[in-house]
Amino acid sequence: MPTAKQRRNTRKASPQATPPAATVWPNLAGIHVFLIEDNEDTRALLDETLQHCGAVVSVYSSADAVMADLPEFLPTVFISDLSMPGLDGLQFMRRMRQVSPERGGQVPAIAITAYYEDYAAAEALEAGFNAYMIKPIRLEELTRLVKDLATKTPP
Repeated sequence: MPTAKQRRNTRKASPQATPPAATVWPNLAGIHVFLIEDNEDTRALLDETLQHCGAVVSVYSSADAVMADLPEFLPTVFISDLSMPGLDGLQFMRRMRQVSPERGGQVPAIAITAYYEDYAAAEALEAGFNAYMIKPIRLEELTRLVKDLATKTPP
């Protein structure tokens, strides 16, 4: 019977135990994300994923709370749910796009939603979001998108 050490070595050599080579998470160090999501589970999952990649994440359960923090902090990227009580994601982004660049008016933004309809995507882009993702969120895709938006130079 093999020893525990031999079993461990056998498992390491097994192709099934090797993670896929395509799984490369981007380095988000130096990126500050404002995550606005009213669903607690989604908020926790996205927060943990972004932090795992090195981002600093400020988490909000409402867009109204973000508006209160903007005079003090400015993120690198917004990630916002579209459907929230109070100020929804579309209203929030329309407001943000009206403020000066120094106050966050040009911060790149990603809309996330459970709505599959094409008009929701078009409405999000029209409101000023730079990208749109449908739930369930593909975490690797989200982290790559955050990296891409954070490294682009504003117009």
